[in-house]
Amino acid sequence: MASGPFRLEPSVGLGLTWSDNVRLTNDGLRVSDWSARVEPGVSLSGRSGATYGSLRASVSANAYAKEDSLNRTNLNLLGAGTFDIYEKKLLIDASASVSQERLSSLGAPVSGVAYDPNNTTELRLLSLSPYARWQWRNNVVGELRYRATWSDSSSGVLSNGLRQDVTFSVGNGAAPNPFGWLLSGSDAHNHYSGANDTNLSNARLYGIYAIDSTFKLRADVGYERNDFGSAYTQEQHIYGVGFDWTPSSVTHVAGMTEQRFFGTGYNYEASWRGPRSAINVTFSRDVTTSSSTLGGAQLIGLLLSFADSYSKTISDPSERLRRAAEVWIQRGLPAEIGASTTYVTESYYLEKRAQASFALIGVRDSAGLSVNYSKRHRLVDPNLLAPGDELGQFDNVEDIGATLVISHRLTPVSSLSATLGGGRSNGQGLSGSVSSTRRRDASLVASTSFSASTVGSLSYRHQASSGVSEYDENSIAATLGVRF
Repeated sequence: MASGPFRLEPSVGLGLTWSDNVRLTNDGLRVSDWSARVEPGVSLSGRSGATYGSLRASVSANAYAKEDSLNRTNLNLLGAGTFDIYEKKLLIDASASVSQERLSSLGAPVSGVAYDPNNTTELRLLSLSPYARWQWRNNVVGELRYRATWSDSSSGVLSNGLRQDVTFSVGNGAAPNPFGWLLSGSDAHNHYSGANDTNLSNARLYGIYAIDSTFKLRADVGYERNDFGSAYTQEQHIYGVGFDWTPSSVTHVAGMTEQRFFGTGYNYEASWRGPRSAINVTFSRDVTTSSSTLGGAQLIGLLLSFADSYSKTISDPSERLRRAAEVWIQRGLPAEIGASTTYVTESYYLEKRAQASFALIGVRDSAGLSVNYSKRHRLVDPNLLAPGDELGQFDNVEDIGATLVISHRLTPVSSLSATLGGGRSNGQGLSGSVSSTRRRDASLVASTSFSASTVGSLSYRHQASSGVSEYDENSIAATLGVRF
């Protein structure tokens, strides 16, 4: 339904699932059970004058026939908006989320009927960011931004957290002719209840040279100062080189390598978009924290690839992503696209990450492959982290996984899809010992549209884990979703 310039869409989801191992335990302790799910929700999106944004919220209530100690009600919320205070020169960004996240990458999953509640935390995030933009002659633009992010979780990890960021940038680096420059800087202050505060600050001066309209060279020098709540402060000069190459409207390759306090840092990305296919590849090595990375998704690379190749006629990226997500689910592809693959932690960490995704979208057949690798090294003293923090238990945590999705449209309103995934998580402790968990996941889903606003599905899923977390589970589920 429409509400003025905004579109309001209530919905309700119903589900009935049988699982042969609802507690994800080993063979001697497994229990089978039926569960029912009711999930009313609402989505709101649109633009009104100087305000635009979107909001999705739902309450998922799960009830079990025998194992009533697993009964739970979860709030899921994701919203973001922008408020234009004065002629796109003074604006405020706002976002909020409530999600179920993992405490340990080596533990059981947090979503689905079968799950381990001991590895789950409800994470609540709220962010407000006022900022000012301005433009002078010769394509010189600037931005000054402040962002405050509040976090809290049901487990105490990230409890009563406040991250404050101040960033600025000024220059004509976006449009060099042929020379350009950019001066940027940031200061981040992280505070968690019961933990030492951490601070990171840096400033960089970039020089840009456009060899032609498709190829640019970049170099930077700078300085950083970091305090990870320890007894000493790290200070380091920064210098690096990079490039940006856009040979066509469908191909883009860019990268930057820098010398940092932790050694060599880099960020490389390449993307290509065809009429019915898309490829995205990224490699990075940088310092970050959970408040910067949460909101990632197991199959988000596939969805972005799908969105890029879905329709070139929709110019708004957020609208293109929303439309692509609708078609994605209608084709029977995984609805839990928003499930997080990370885990919450108070620690800053050095992360090496690689991700590659490929999507092929045909008239009746679609396929997608996503491969991910990450390795996180703790930078904060483990004694300063909250109990249960994964990076408080391990110096390094490594994750590697892949997901393959294949979909076939049976009729204009019905489809069949299969998903095959696998992965491994390793945690290396202070003594050098390694804890490991291996996972595999397979599913088959038949879905159909009963009407323009009603979708139903029948699915089978098998998942298994070995190592630190030992279990295997089979489930059959029937779901019905209605939009009003």
